[in-house]
Amino acid sequence: MHVQRRRPAELSSQRLGTVVVMDVLRMTSTAAVLMSRPSCLRVAVAATLRDLDRLSQPASEYVVVSELAEAPWVGTRVDNSPARVSRMAFGERTPVLVTTNGTRTLLSAAACADDVLLASFRDLRAVARHLAALATPSVVLLPAGDFASGKGCLEDDLCADALEAILAGREPDLADSAALIRAHPRVRRRVEVEAGFRADLDVALEDDPRAMALRFQPLDAGVGQIVRA
Repeated sequence: MHVQRRRPAELSSQRLGTVVVMDVLRMTSTAAVLMSRPSCLRVAVAATLRDLDRLSQPASEYVVVSELAEAPWVGTRVDNSPARVSRMAFGERTPVLVTTNGTRTLLSAAACADDVLLASFRDLRAVARHLAALATPSVVLLPAGDFASGKGCLEDDLCADALEAILAGREPDLADSAALIRAHPRVRRRVEVEAGFRADLDVALEDDPRAMALRFQPLDAGVGQIVRA
């Protein structure tokens, strides 16, 4: 399998096959936790706050999952927190992710890819098994990083490194990756100042043996859904 690495800013109109998006802290980790619930059949996605109006159902049928506190939403909103959503009861409402980097990256990837998958440390092996079963000849790994600036984020790059190693038949050192992420100044600062972020970090760096590969499906301009692959 031929593996390439790109940044969201490097995407173009050139058609790609399979693209795997990583936004470890926190969108793809939150999606993995949400979709680990048997009752959760899909997670809606809006690229930006403005795209929330494009959702096909009334606000009362969704719960917005977002770190964007200014979300203009008349319904329920909860932080984009894998730890928090693991404890939250959604009932029959559909979670809808709208985040700073990850959801914009998903929609950008879908504009030029035939197939878009999500990856986090929670579901790396499930993603690798899925790609192997498809016998995909090539795959583009797309660490989200900071979408606006185009700069990479260590946790997304290390997640991509680990997936690339598994696809090549090597065993990644996930404990070393977790230690590097926890020690990074940006991550340490978030642990210090953001309530609940330490718990999010623990959940995001956990390997979930029950995880399944997840696929993103675009539905309209700026919106789509995450489903099991």
